[in-house]
Amino acid sequence: MTGNPIFENYRSRMIYAGIWMFIAVMQTVVVYMSTDLPFGGVLVDTAVFCLLLICSLIPLWYPVRFNHWERRTWRFNLAAHFSLACVVISFWLLVDYGLCYLIGPDNAGYLHYLKTSLWWKALDGLFLYIVAILAYYLYIYVEQLNEKAANEIRLNRLVKDGELNLLKSQINPHFLFNSMNSVNSLIIRDPEQAQRMLAALSDYLRYAVLSTNRVYSCVADEMENIARYLSMEQLRFGDRLLYEPDIDPACLHVEIPAMLLQPLFENAMKHGVYESLETVRIMAKIAKDRQYLNIELSNNFDEDGVSQKKGSGTGLKNIHERLRILYGTSATMQEKAEHGVFTVMLKIPLTN
Repeated sequence: MTGNPIFENYRSRMIYAGIWMFIAVMQTVVVYMSTDLPFGGVLVDTAVFCLLLICSLIPLWYPVRFNHWERRTWRFNLAAHFSLACVVISFWLLVDYGLCYLIGPDNAGYLHYLKTSLWWKALDGLFLYIVAILAYYLYIYVEQLNEKAANEIRLNRLVKDGELNLLKSQINPHFLFNSMNSVNSLIIRDPEQAQRMLAALSDYLRYAVLSTNRVYSCVADEMENIARYLSMEQLRFGDRLLYEPDIDPACLHVEIPAMLLQPLFENAMKHGVYESLETVRIMAKIAKDRQYLNIELSNNFDEDGVSQKKGSGTGLKNIHERLRILYGTSATMQEKAEHGVFTVMLKIPLTN
């Protein structure tokens, strides 16, 4: 949501108006009981006080909403709000006192009241500024919780709906058929190798099936399953497939969406190894900084061959959709193809 929540609906507007009516009544009672000012003068002073604060606090929603406070340090947020509070309160007091001096220039008692009330008005304004800021932050926090809950419900529904189509949607059927054909050819000439390939295929399928029961998996488990997948493909393509992983050990326990990387490697095999007679290098680099897990997968391809033909892009679209549901706009995916190398780069925010 980008619009001010105060104007979101009639109920929120009435609540905001009711709060300020209460503040105005309390302000009037306190000032009238503690000064010798006439009741009419107190009403005018309170009206100017409240109306100016109402107009000053409403726009505070926009720096709170668009500051991306969750990505910044608490020191930065504190300093930013202190500076903003000084500006807002100084402007409010300047306009407030300017109007009040115009209203009662001949009333000595009122002018004395204005001079003596400066500090408590400033403190009152600071208190209301803090309350308004905290209310805005609370609103954003509740909004994010609701959005996260809705996304989790949607993701769980997608996972449940996709269970029956797991082998069709997550596992390339051509890979499965080719693996079984490879096992069949190995049974006679190399039974031990065929046994190892069947074991790897079984473990690979078991991991894929179990992944439907969880949303996240650690990098170590994901890459171990990718290694099973590539080991079976390497039996088919031999020296034409060269896999070069570069994974920071500090990333192994970081959680990412389960089976997120599998379509990337399938894409590299389909548009790289399958369509090239030369050696294809698949390079995977995983590292992290303070905020993000950075994943980069690249493979060379034949620029002059049939690999130029574009596929449906379903795998990459599914990855983009899952990142959007789980992380909103915090996660990014970029693709580029240049100088015969196709690269996909993911930036996933760290949750721990």
